[in-house]
Amino acid sequence: MYVRIVTSKQKHKTYRSVQIVDSYRDPARSKHPITKVIAHLGQVEQLTERDVDNIINGVCKAIGRPTAKEATLQNAFDFGHIFAIQEIWKRLKFDNILQTLAEHGGQSFDLEKHIQLMVINRLCDPRSKLGLLDWLQGVYFPGVERDGVEYHHLLRSMDWLIENKDGLEERIASRFLNLFTQEVDMVFYDITSTYFEGENSLTEDDLRAYGYSRDHRPERRQIVIGLVMAPNGIPLCHHVFDGSRPDKTTVADVVRDLKKRFALRNVVFVGDRGMLSEANLEVLLEESFGFIVAHRLRQNNIIRDFIKTTHNSLDQTPEAGEQFRVDACEGVQFVMAYNPRMAADCRRQREARIEEANAFIREIRQRLKKSLAGQHRGRPLTPEGALLQVNEYLQGHHLSRYYHLRLDPTEGIHVLAHRQARHWETLIDGKLIVETTLKSTTAEEVIRRYKDLQLIERAFRCLKSSLKLRPVHHWTEKRIRAHVFLCVLALQVERYMQTHLEGVPFSVQSALDKLKNIKAGQLSVNEAKTPIITTATKEQKGIYKQLKLSFPNINRLQ
Repeated sequence: MYVRIVTSKQKHKTYRSVQIVDSYRDPARSKHPITKVIAHLGQVEQLTERDVDNIINGVCKAIGRPTAKEATLQNAFDFGHIFAIQEIWKRLKFDNILQTLAEHGGQSFDLEKHIQLMVINRLCDPRSKLGLLDWLQGVYFPGVERDGVEYHHLLRSMDWLIENKDGLEERIASRFLNLFTQEVDMVFYDITSTYFEGENSLTEDDLRAYGYSRDHRPERRQIVIGLVMAPNGIPLCHHVFDGSRPDKTTVADVVRDLKKRFALRNVVFVGDRGMLSEANLEVLLEESFGFIVAHRLRQNNIIRDFIKTTHNSLDQTPEAGEQFRVDACEGVQFVMAYNPRMAADCRRQREARIEEANAFIREIRQRLKKSLAGQHRGRPLTPEGALLQVNEYLQGHHLSRYYHLRLDPTEGIHVLAHRQARHWETLIDGKLIVETTLKSTTAEEVIRRYKDLQLIERAFRCLKSSLKLRPVHHWTEKRIRAHVFLCVLALQVERYMQTHLEGVPFSVQSALDKLKNIKAGQLSVNEAKTPIITTATKEQKGIYKQLKLSFPNINRLQ
Protein backbone atom coordinates (compact mmCIF):
# COMPACT_ATOMS: atom_id res chain seq x y z
CA MET A 1 0.00 0.00 0.00
CA TYR A 2 1.31 3.41 -0.92
CA VAL A 3 0.35 6.99 -1.80
CA ARG A 4 -0.03 7.88 -5.45
CA ILE A 5 -0.54 11.20 -7.23
CA VAL A 6 -2.75 10.94 -10.34
CA THR A 7 -2.67 13.64 -13.02
CA SER A 8 -5.66 14.29 -15.32
CA LYS A 9 -6.70 16.99 -17.81
CA GLN A 10 -10.16 18.46 -18.27
CA LYS A 11 -10.89 21.40 -20.57
CA HIS A 12 -7.27 22.51 -20.82
CA LYS A 13 -6.80 22.33 -17.05
CA THR A 14 -4.53 19.90 -15.19
CA TYR A 15 -5.66 18.33 -11.94
CA ARG A 16 -3.53 16.37 -9.44
CA SER A 17 -5.22 14.06 -6.99
CA VAL A 18 -3.88 12.08 -4.04
CA GLN A 19 -4.88 8.44 -3.71
CA ILE A 20 -4.08 5.58 -1.37
CA VAL A 21 -3.68 2.51 -3.53
CA ASP A 22 -2.75 -1.12 -3.15
CA SER A 23 -0.93 -3.26 -5.67
CA TYR A 24 -1.48 -7.03 -5.91
CA ARG A 25 -1.20 -9.87 -8.39
CA ASP A 26 -4.05 -12.07 -9.72
CA PRO A 27 -2.76 -14.49 -12.38
CA ALA A 28 -6.35 -15.32 -13.35
CA ARG A 29 -7.01 -11.71 -14.33
CA SER A 30 -3.64 -10.41 -15.56
CA LYS A 31 0.04 -11.23 -15.71
CA HIS A 32 0.79 -7.65 -14.59
CA PRO A 33 0.30 -6.17 -11.08
CA ILE A 34 -3.22 -4.88 -10.48
CA THR A 35 -3.70 -1.50 -8.70
CA LYS A 36 -6.70 -1.03 -6.44
CA VAL A 37 -7.72 2.42 -5.17
CA ILE A 38 -8.34 2.29 -1.42
CA ALA A 39 -9.24 5.95 -0.90
CA HIS A 40 -9.33 9.31 -2.70
CA LEU A 41 -7.84 12.05 -0.51
CA GLY A 42 -8.63 15.00 -2.79
CA GLN A 43 -6.66 17.40 -4.93
CA VAL A 44 -3.07 18.18 -3.95
CA GLU A 45 -3.57 21.94 -4.06
CA GLN A 46 -6.52 21.76 -1.68
CA LEU A 47 -4.79 19.68 1.02
CA THR A 48 -3.45 21.82 3.89
CA GLU A 49 -0.74 20.82 6.36
CA ARG A 50 -3.44 20.37 8.97
CA ASP A 51 -5.32 17.99 6.65
CA VAL A 52 -2.17 15.94 6.15
CA ASP A 53 -1.46 15.80 9.90
CA ASN A 54 -5.04 14.74 10.60
CA ILE A 55 -4.85 11.94 8.04
CA ILE A 56 -1.52 10.66 9.41
CA ASN A 57 -2.63 10.85 13.05
CA GLY A 58 -5.95 9.19 12.17
CA VAL A 59 -4.19 6.24 10.57
CA CYS A 60 -1.79 5.99 13.54
CA LYS A 61 -4.69 5.85 16.00
CA ALA A 62 -6.54 3.27 13.90
CA ILE A 63 -3.63 0.83 14.07
CA GLY A 64 -2.61 1.66 17.64
CA ARG A 65 0.58 3.62 16.94
CA PRO A 66 1.39 6.89 18.76
CA THR A 67 0.71 10.07 16.87
CA ALA A 68 3.36 12.63 15.93
CA LYS A 69 2.29 14.76 18.89
CA GLU A 70 3.16 11.92 21.24
CA ALA A 71 6.76 11.68 19.95
CA THR A 72 9.39 13.84 21.67
CA LEU A 73 13.07 14.53 20.94
CA GLN A 74 15.27 13.98 23.95
CA ASN A 75 18.93 14.66 24.66
CA ALA A 76 20.08 16.53 21.54
CA PHE A 77 23.87 16.72 22.04
CA ASP A 78 26.61 18.36 19.93
CA PHE A 79 28.05 15.55 17.88
CA GLY A 80 29.25 16.25 14.33
CA HIS A 81 32.65 17.71 15.28
CA ILE A 82 33.33 15.00 17.88
CA PHE A 83 32.65 12.23 15.38
CA ALA A 84 34.90 13.81 12.73
CA ILE A 85 37.88 14.09 15.10
CA GLN A 86 37.32 10.56 16.41
CA GLU A 87 37.46 9.19 12.87
CA ILE A 88 40.69 11.08 12.21
CA TRP A 89 42.07 9.83 15.55
CA LYS A 90 41.47 6.28 14.30
CA ARG A 91 42.88 7.01 10.85
CA LEU A 92 46.08 8.29 12.47
CA LYS A 93 46.02 5.13 14.64
CA PHE A 94 46.47 7.15 17.80
CA ASP A 95 44.09 4.71 19.50
CA ASN A 96 46.25 1.69 18.60
CA ILE A 97 49.48 3.45 19.55
CA LEU A 98 48.16 4.42 22.99
CA GLN A 99 46.49 1.08 23.65
CA THR A 100 49.63 -0.86 22.71
CA LEU A 101 51.80 1.10 25.13
CA ALA A 102 49.16 1.06 27.88
CA GLU A 103 48.13 -2.60 27.71
CA HIS A 104 50.53 -3.68 30.46
CA GLY A 105 49.95 -0.64 32.64
CA GLY A 106 47.27 -2.27 34.80
CA GLN A 107 44.91 0.69 34.70
CA SER A 108 41.37 0.08 35.95
CA PHE A 109 39.93 2.59 33.47
CA ASP A 110 40.11 3.20 29.71
CA LEU A 111 43.29 5.28 29.54
CA GLU A 112 43.21 5.77 25.75
CA LYS A 113 39.66 7.14 25.83
CA HIS A 114 40.57 9.62 28.59
CA ILE A 115 43.53 10.93 26.60
CA GLN A 116 41.40 11.07 23.45
CA LEU A 117 38.77 12.98 25.41
CA MET A 118 41.28 15.60 26.61
CA VAL A 119 42.77 16.07 23.13
CA ILE A 120 39.36 16.43 21.45
CA ASN A 121 38.30 18.92 24.12
CA ARG A 122 41.38 21.01 23.23
CA LEU A 123 40.22 21.11 19.62
CA CYS A 124 36.53 21.76 20.27
CA ASP A 125 36.20 23.81 23.46
CA PRO A 126 39.44 24.01 25.51
CA ARG A 127 38.81 23.89 29.25
CA SER A 128 40.47 22.88 32.49
CA LYS A 129 40.22 19.22 33.43
CA LEU A 130 37.35 20.01 35.84
CA GLY A 131 35.71 22.15 33.16
CA LEU A 132 35.99 19.24 30.75
CA LEU A 133 33.58 17.24 32.92
CA ASP A 134 30.97 19.99 32.49
CA TRP A 135 31.63 20.16 28.73
CA LEU A 136 31.09 16.41 28.47
CA GLN A 137 27.49 16.83 29.64
CA GLY A 138 26.61 18.74 26.45
CA VAL A 139 28.23 16.51 23.80
CA TYR A 140 27.71 13.00 22.52
CA PHE A 141 31.04 11.18 22.72
CA PRO A 142 30.77 7.65 21.22
CA GLY A 143 32.46 5.03 23.34
CA VAL A 144 32.46 7.11 26.52
CA GLU A 145 30.00 6.87 29.40
CA ARG A 146 29.72 10.29 31.00
CA ASP A 147 29.50 8.87 34.50
CA GLY A 148 32.61 6.79 33.88
CA VAL A 149 34.90 9.81 33.38
CA GLU A 150 36.43 10.97 36.65
CA TYR A 151 38.76 13.85 37.41
CA HIS A 152 41.46 11.74 39.05
CA HIS A 153 41.45 9.41 36.03
CA LEU A 154 42.19 12.38 33.79
CA LEU A 155 45.15 13.34 35.99
CA ARG A 156 46.45 9.77 36.06
CA SER A 157 46.20 9.69 32.26
CA MET A 158 48.30 12.86 32.08
CA ASP A 159 50.94 11.29 34.35
CA TRP A 160 51.09 8.18 32.15
CA LEU A 161 51.25 10.30 29.02
CA ILE A 162 54.34 12.26 30.06
CA GLU A 163 56.06 9.14 31.44
CA ASN A 164 55.76 7.57 27.97
CA LYS A 165 56.44 10.74 25.96
CA ASP A 166 59.52 9.54 24.07
CA GLY A 167 57.97 6.28 22.88
CA LEU A 168 54.70 7.94 21.94
CA GLU A 169 56.37 10.70 19.93
CA GLU A 170 58.47 8.20 17.99
CA ARG A 171 55.45 6.05 17.07
CA ILE A 172 53.24 9.02 16.21
CA ALA A 173 55.94 10.63 14.07
CA SER A 174 56.47 7.33 12.25
CA ARG A 175 52.74 7.09 11.60
CA PHE A 176 52.60 10.57 10.10
CA LEU A 177 55.62 9.94 7.89
CA ASN A 178 54.15 6.64 6.64
CA LEU A 179 50.78 8.28 6.07
CA PHE A 180 52.33 10.92 3.85
CA THR A 181 54.81 8.41 2.36
CA GLN A 182 57.48 10.94 3.16
CA GLU A 183 61.13 10.60 4.13
CA VAL A 184 62.24 13.54 6.22
CA ASP A 185 65.05 15.46 4.56
CA MET A 186 64.49 18.69 6.48
CA VAL A 187 63.27 19.69 9.95
CA PHE A 188 62.22 23.12 11.18
CA TYR A 189 62.91 24.21 14.72
CA ASP A 190 61.79 27.23 16.68
CA ILE A 191 60.81 28.08 20.23
CA THR A 192 58.13 30.08 21.99
CA SER A 193 57.20 30.76 25.60
CA THR A 194 54.03 30.77 27.65
CA TYR A 195 53.57 32.53 30.97
CA PHE A 196 51.78 31.65 34.21
CA GLU A 197 49.32 33.57 36.35
CA GLY A 198 50.26 33.45 40.03
CA GLU A 199 53.14 31.67 41.72
CA ASN A 200 51.52 28.64 43.31
CA SER A 201 53.81 25.98 44.79
CA LEU A 202 57.07 27.46 43.50
CA THR A 203 60.26 25.55 44.34
CA GLU A 204 63.91 26.52 44.12
CA ASP A 205 64.53 24.55 40.90
CA ASP A 206 61.09 25.24 39.44
CA LEU A 207 60.50 24.87 35.70
CA ARG A 208 58.68 28.21 35.77
CA ALA A 209 61.23 31.03 35.67
CA TYR A 210 61.70 34.59 34.46
CA GLY A 211 63.16 34.99 30.98
CA TYR A 212 62.73 36.61 27.59
CA SER A 213 58.95 36.68 27.06
CA ARG A 214 57.62 36.33 23.52
CA ASP A 215 54.22 37.28 24.93
CA HIS A 216 55.61 40.63 26.17
CA ARG A 217 54.95 39.71 29.80
CA PRO A 218 58.43 39.86 31.38
CA GLU A 219 56.90 40.26 34.85
CA ARG A 220 55.45 36.72 34.65
CA ARG A 221 57.22 33.42 35.16
CA GLN A 222 57.20 31.22 32.07
CA ILE A 223 58.31 28.02 30.37
CA VAL A 224 60.02 27.74 26.99
CA ILE A 225 58.66 25.32 24.36
CA GLY A 226 60.69 24.06 21.41
CA LEU A 227 58.83 22.56 18.44
CA VAL A 228 60.31 20.38 15.69
CA MET A 229 58.25 20.21 12.51
CA ALA A 230 58.40 18.28 9.24
CA PRO A 231 58.09 20.08 5.87
CA ASN A 232 54.43 19.07 5.59
CA GLY A 233 53.62 21.20 8.64
CA ILE A 234 53.11 18.28 11.05
CA PRO A 235 54.95 18.54 14.41
CA LEU A 236 57.30 15.60 14.99
CA CYS A 237 58.20 16.26 18.61
CA HIS A 238 58.48 18.99 21.21
CA HIS A 239 60.64 19.95 24.18
CA VAL A 240 59.85 21.92 27.33
CA PHE A 241 62.65 23.97 28.93
CA ASP A 242 62.77 26.17 31.99
CA GLY A 243 61.63 29.73 31.41
CA SER A 244 65.10 31.29 31.63
CA ARG A 245 66.65 29.08 28.93
CA PRO A 246 68.13 31.18 26.04
CA ASP A 247 67.12 30.15 22.51
CA LYS A 248 70.51 29.12 21.21
CA THR A 249 71.32 26.86 24.19
CA THR A 250 68.42 24.53 23.31
CA VAL A 251 69.69 23.56 19.86
CA ALA A 252 72.35 21.02 20.85
CA ASP A 253 69.93 19.05 23.05
CA VAL A 254 67.27 18.99 20.34
CA VAL A 255 69.63 17.94 17.55
CA ARG A 256 71.11 15.08 19.57
CA ASP A 257 67.63 13.95 20.57
CA LEU A 258 66.50 13.93 16.92
CA LYS A 259 69.52 11.88 15.93
CA LYS A 260 69.04 9.41 18.78
CA ARG A 261 65.27 8.83 18.69
CA PHE A 262 64.30 9.32 15.06
CA ALA A 263 67.34 7.88 13.26
CA LEU A 264 67.39 10.75 10.78
CA ARG A 265 70.00 10.78 8.02
CA ASN A 266 71.08 13.59 5.69
CA VAL A 267 68.67 16.01 7.29
CA VAL A 268 68.84 19.80 6.96
CA PHE A 269 68.09 21.78 10.13
CA VAL A 270 66.27 25.09 9.58
CA GLY A 271 66.37 27.65 12.38
CA ASP A 272 65.77 31.32 13.04
CA ARG A 273 68.31 34.02 13.97
CA GLY A 274 68.06 33.24 17.68
CA MET A 275 69.46 29.74 17.06
CA LEU A 276 72.69 30.91 15.44
CA SER A 277 75.97 30.39 17.27
CA GLU A 278 79.27 28.84 16.30
CA ALA A 279 78.81 26.13 18.92
CA ASN A 280 75.39 25.17 17.49
CA LEU A 281 76.73 24.97 13.95
CA GLU A 282 79.54 22.73 15.18
CA VAL A 283 77.00 20.40 16.83
CA LEU A 284 74.95 20.23 13.63
CA LEU A 285 78.02 19.31 11.60
CA GLU A 286 79.18 16.75 14.20
CA GLU A 287 75.77 15.04 14.00
CA SER A 288 75.88 15.09 10.16
CA PHE A 289 73.05 17.60 9.88
CA GLY A 290 73.05 20.22 7.18
CA PHE A 291 71.59 23.59 8.09
CA ILE A 292 69.87 26.74 6.89
CA VAL A 293 70.13 29.44 9.54
CA ALA A 294 69.32 33.13 9.25
CA HIS A 295 71.87 35.79 10.17
CA ARG A 296 71.45 39.04 12.02
CA LEU A 297 72.30 41.91 9.71
CA ARG A 298 73.83 44.36 12.20
CA GLN A 299 76.43 42.47 14.22
CA ASN A 300 78.52 40.32 11.86
CA ASN A 301 81.55 41.55 9.88
CA ILE A 302 81.20 38.85 7.21
CA ILE A 303 77.59 39.84 6.64
CA ARG A 304 78.46 43.54 6.57
CA ASP A 305 81.08 42.94 3.86
CA PHE A 306 78.66 40.75 1.87
CA ILE A 307 76.00 43.48 1.94
CA LYS A 308 78.42 46.25 1.00
CA THR A 309 79.93 44.38 -1.95
CA THR A 310 76.58 43.31 -3.42
CA HIS A 311 74.41 46.36 -2.75
CA ASN A 312 75.25 48.32 -5.90
CA SER A 313 74.61 45.29 -8.13
CA LEU A 314 70.95 45.08 -7.04
CA ASP A 315 68.08 46.63 -8.95
CA GLN A 316 66.57 48.88 -6.27
CA THR A 317 63.57 50.16 -8.23
CA PRO A 318 60.34 49.13 -6.42
CA GLU A 319 59.02 47.50 -9.61
CA ALA A 320 61.89 45.00 -9.75
CA GLY A 321 61.28 41.48 -8.51
CA GLU A 322 63.04 39.51 -5.77
CA GLN A 323 66.78 39.12 -6.38
CA PHE A 324 69.38 36.70 -5.02
CA ARG A 325 73.11 36.78 -4.40
CA VAL A 326 75.46 34.02 -3.18
CA ASP A 327 78.85 34.17 -1.44
CA ALA A 328 80.84 31.01 -0.67
CA CYS A 329 83.00 30.90 2.47
CA GLU A 330 84.91 28.03 4.13
CA GLY A 331 82.65 25.08 3.35
CA VAL A 332 79.35 26.97 3.58
CA GLN A 333 77.65 29.62 1.54
CA PHE A 334 75.73 32.77 2.34
CA VAL A 335 72.56 33.43 0.38
CA MET A 336 70.94 36.85 0.18
CA ALA A 337 67.36 37.57 -0.89
CA TYR A 338 66.48 41.18 -1.71
CA ASN A 339 62.94 42.49 -2.20
CA PRO A 340 62.97 46.14 -3.40
CA ARG A 341 59.28 46.69 -2.71
CA MET A 342 59.72 45.50 0.87
CA ALA A 343 62.82 47.71 1.16
CA ALA A 344 60.81 50.76 0.09
CA ASP A 345 58.08 49.95 2.62
CA CYS A 346 60.62 49.53 5.45
CA ARG A 347 62.31 52.82 4.56
CA ARG A 348 59.01 54.69 4.42
CA GLN A 349 57.83 53.32 7.77
CA ARG A 350 61.16 54.07 9.45
CA GLU A 351 61.24 57.64 8.17
CA ALA A 352 57.68 58.20 9.43
CA ARG A 353 58.64 56.89 12.89
CA ILE A 354 61.76 59.08 12.96
CA GLU A 355 59.71 62.13 11.99
CA GLU A 356 57.30 61.43 14.89
CA ALA A 357 60.29 61.11 17.22
CA ASN A 358 61.72 64.40 15.95
CA ALA A 359 58.39 66.12 16.68
CA PHE A 360 58.44 64.71 20.23
CA ILE A 361 62.04 65.86 20.73
CA ARG A 362 61.19 69.38 19.50
CA GLU A 363 58.31 69.53 21.97
CA ILE A 364 60.57 68.45 24.88
CA ARG A 365 63.25 70.98 23.91
CA GLN A 366 60.67 73.75 23.72
CA ARG A 367 59.39 72.88 27.20
CA LEU A 368 62.97 72.76 28.51
CA LYS A 369 63.73 76.16 26.96
CA LYS A 370 60.74 77.73 28.72
CA SER A 371 61.73 76.12 32.03
CA LEU A 372 65.29 77.41 31.81
CA ALA A 373 63.92 80.91 31.03
CA GLY A 374 61.51 80.78 33.98
CA GLN A 375 58.45 80.87 31.71
CA HIS A 376 57.09 77.46 32.68
CA ARG A 377 53.85 76.57 34.40
CA GLY A 378 53.92 74.07 37.19
CA ARG A 379 56.94 71.95 37.92
CA PRO A 380 59.99 73.01 35.84
CA LEU A 381 61.65 70.55 33.43
CA THR A 382 65.37 69.99 34.11
CA PRO A 383 67.94 69.02 31.44
CA GLU A 384 68.35 65.64 33.11
CA GLY A 385 64.59 65.11 33.12
CA ALA A 386 64.31 66.14 29.46
CA LEU A 387 67.11 63.77 28.47
CA LEU A 388 65.43 60.94 30.40
CA GLN A 389 62.07 61.52 28.65
CA VAL A 390 63.66 61.56 25.20
CA ASN A 391 65.68 58.45 25.96
CA GLU A 392 62.62 56.56 27.25
CA TYR A 393 60.63 57.54 24.16
CA LEU A 394 63.35 56.36 21.78
CA GLN A 395 63.84 53.08 23.64
CA GLY A 396 60.09 52.43 23.82
CA HIS A 397 59.79 52.95 20.05
CA HIS A 398 63.01 51.03 19.20
CA LEU A 399 64.66 54.14 17.72
CA SER A 400 67.65 54.59 20.04
CA ARG A 401 70.14 53.43 17.42
CA TYR A 402 69.28 56.37 15.17
CA TYR A 403 70.30 59.13 17.64
CA HIS A 404 73.22 60.42 19.72
CA LEU A 405 72.07 61.92 23.06
CA ARG A 406 73.99 63.88 25.69
CA LEU A 407 73.59 66.75 28.13
CA ASP A 408 74.60 70.15 26.72
CA PRO A 409 75.81 73.04 28.93
CA THR A 410 74.10 75.70 26.75
CA GLU A 411 71.01 74.02 25.25
CA GLY A 412 70.33 71.58 28.07
CA ILE A 413 70.25 68.48 25.87
CA HIS A 414 72.03 67.73 22.62
CA VAL A 415 70.30 65.41 20.08
CA LEU A 416 72.12 64.45 16.91
CA ALA A 417 71.13 62.02 14.15
CA HIS A 418 73.29 58.87 14.05
CA ARG A 419 74.00 59.04 10.33
CA GLN A 420 76.07 55.86 10.10
CA ALA A 421 73.31 53.80 11.72
CA ARG A 422 70.67 55.35 9.47
CA HIS A 423 72.76 54.71 6.37
CA TRP A 424 73.28 51.07 7.39
CA GLU A 425 69.51 50.61 7.83
CA THR A 426 68.97 51.75 4.24
CA LEU A 427 71.50 49.14 3.11
CA ILE A 428 69.80 46.23 4.91
CA ASP A 429 66.19 47.20 4.08
CA GLY A 430 64.42 44.35 2.28
CA LYS A 431 67.31 41.91 2.72
CA LEU A 432 67.40 38.43 4.22
CA ILE A 433 70.68 36.51 4.57
CA VAL A 434 70.98 32.84 5.50
CA GLU A 435 73.99 30.59 5.98
CA THR A 436 73.68 27.06 4.62
CA THR A 437 75.60 23.88 3.87
CA LEU A 438 73.46 23.26 0.75
CA LYS A 439 75.90 24.10 -2.01
CA SER A 440 74.15 22.31 -4.86
CA THR A 441 70.74 23.88 -4.10
CA THR A 442 69.72 27.07 -5.90
CA ALA A 443 69.57 30.32 -3.95
CA GLU A 444 65.82 30.58 -4.62
CA GLU A 445 65.22 27.11 -3.19
CA VAL A 446 67.35 27.79 -0.08
CA ILE A 447 65.40 30.97 0.68
CA ARG A 448 62.08 29.24 0.02
CA ARG A 449 62.99 26.45 2.42
CA TYR A 450 63.97 28.98 5.08
CA LYS A 451 60.69 30.88 4.66
CA ASP A 452 58.82 27.61 5.29
CA LEU A 453 59.88 28.17 8.89
CA GLN A 454 56.73 30.29 9.13
CA LEU A 455 54.84 26.98 9.43
CA ILE A 456 56.02 26.82 13.03
CA GLU A 457 54.94 30.42 13.63
CA ARG A 458 51.45 29.44 12.49
CA ALA A 459 51.56 26.40 14.77
CA PHE A 460 52.51 28.59 17.75
CA ARG A 461 49.62 30.95 16.97
CA CYS A 462 47.28 27.97 16.85
CA LEU A 463 48.59 26.65 20.18
CA LYS A 464 48.01 29.98 21.88
CA SER A 465 44.69 30.89 20.24
CA SER A 466 42.30 28.10 19.26
CA LEU A 467 43.98 25.37 21.37
CA LYS A 468 44.47 27.74 24.34
CA LEU A 469 47.80 26.53 25.65
CA ARG A 470 47.36 29.25 28.25
CA PRO A 471 46.15 29.48 31.01
CA VAL A 472 47.90 26.42 32.42
CA HIS A 473 45.83 25.03 35.30
CA HIS A 474 48.67 22.88 36.69
CA TRP A 475 51.58 23.67 39.03
CA THR A 476 53.75 20.53 39.21
CA GLU A 477 56.43 20.00 36.58
CA LYS A 478 55.01 16.64 35.48
CA ARG A 479 51.50 18.01 34.91
CA ILE A 480 52.79 21.16 33.16
CA ARG A 481 54.76 19.01 30.73
CA ALA A 482 51.75 16.71 30.23
CA HIS A 483 49.50 19.69 29.50
CA VAL A 484 51.89 20.88 26.79
CA PHE A 485 52.00 17.35 25.33
CA LEU A 486 48.18 17.24 25.13
CA CYS A 487 48.20 20.58 23.31
CA VAL A 488 50.82 19.32 20.84
CA LEU A 489 48.78 16.15 20.19
CA ALA A 490 45.80 18.38 19.45
CA LEU A 491 48.02 20.49 17.19
CA GLN A 492 49.06 17.39 15.24
CA VAL A 493 45.41 16.50 14.60
CA GLU A 494 44.63 20.12 13.69
CA ARG A 495 47.55 20.34 11.24
CA TYR A 496 46.50 17.03 9.63
CA MET A 497 42.97 18.35 9.17
CA GLN A 498 44.35 21.57 7.71
CA THR A 499 46.21 19.63 5.00
CA HIS A 500 42.82 18.28 3.84
CA LEU A 501 41.07 21.65 4.06
CA GLU A 502 43.50 23.47 1.79
CA GLY A 503 41.56 25.53 -0.72
CA VAL A 504 38.36 25.86 1.31
CA PRO A 505 37.38 29.34 2.56
CA PHE A 506 37.52 28.53 6.27
CA SER A 507 39.88 27.27 8.95
CA VAL A 508 39.85 24.02 10.92
CA GLN A 509 38.23 25.85 13.83
CA SER A 510 35.48 27.21 11.58
CA ALA A 511 34.91 23.74 10.12
CA LEU A 512 34.53 22.26 13.62
CA ASP A 513 32.13 25.04 14.59
CA LYS A 514 29.98 24.21 11.57
CA LEU A 515 30.04 20.46 12.28
CA LYS A 516 29.13 21.12 15.92
CA ASN A 517 25.57 21.88 14.78
CA ILE A 518 25.04 18.25 13.78
CA LYS A 519 23.23 16.90 16.83
CA ALA A 520 22.78 13.37 18.13
CA GLY A 521 19.87 12.46 20.36
CA GLN A 522 16.96 10.14 21.05
CA LEU A 523 13.43 10.20 19.69
CA SER A 524 11.07 8.98 22.40
CA VAL A 525 7.78 7.49 21.22
CA ASN A 526 5.84 6.19 24.21
CA GLU A 527 8.12 3.52 25.68
CA ALA A 528 10.33 3.18 22.62
CA LYS A 529 13.51 5.24 22.16
CA THR A 530 15.25 5.56 18.81
CA PRO A 531 18.67 7.20 18.22
CA ILE A 532 18.64 9.97 15.62
CA ILE A 533 21.07 12.38 13.96
CA THR A 534 19.87 15.75 12.73
CA THR A 535 19.88 16.36 8.99
CA ALA A 536 23.19 17.77 7.76
CA THR A 537 23.48 20.77 5.50
CA LYS A 538 25.23 20.65 2.14
CA GLU A 539 28.16 22.58 3.67
CA GLN A 540 28.53 20.12 6.55
CA LYS A 541 28.51 17.17 4.17
CA GLY A 542 31.10 18.98 2.08
CA ILE A 543 33.43 19.29 5.08
CA TYR A 544 33.20 15.55 5.75
CA LYS A 545 33.93 14.90 2.08
CA GLN A 546 36.91 17.28 2.15
CA LEU A 547 38.27 15.41 5.18
CA LYS A 548 37.65 12.11 3.35
CA LEU A 549 35.34 10.90 6.11
CA SER A 550 32.08 8.97 5.87
CA PHE A 551 29.06 10.77 7.26
CA PRO A 552 27.93 9.53 10.73
CA ASN A 553 25.85 6.37 10.59
CA ILE A 554 22.80 6.13 12.81
CA ASN A 555 23.91 2.61 13.80
CA ARG A 556 26.97 4.14 15.47
CA LEU A 557 24.67 5.67 18.07
CA GLN A 558 23.09 2.38 19.13
